[in-house]
Amino acid sequence: MSTLPTSATSDAQQQENAQLATPDPAAPATPAPLTPQDVLADGQEQAEFNGVLVRKGSIAAFIGNAKALENLEPGTSEHEAVAQQIRDLKPALDALELFDVVEIRNPDVAALLASGPR
Repeated sequence: MSTLPTSATSDAQQQENAQLATPDPAAPATPAPLTPQDVLADGQEQAEFNGVLVRKGSIAAFIGNAKALENLEPGTSEHEAVAQQIRDLKPALDALELFDVVEIRNPDVAALLASGPR
């Protein structure tokens, strides 16, 4: 990108360029990338999110249980145990706002999540 010499730009153009180059103090800051260590420091097992105490591993446990549910026969004690764990994890996942950015594609898991309070 080339710039014009100052003498070739009008005063109005110079003012407009200065405004474009100056950040708007009312504009929100660009968020920095978030790392796992930013969320939970090494050695930290849990943290409070939106008023709910959430253990580390909650999202991984949810994913593992959702995948396991696909291979279990409905009505069995194994299926019910996994389904209950998914229901038990829902408050933590809601507190993390997971479902604001992720859509559940498995209809059985979606139904389990919809059956409880949000």
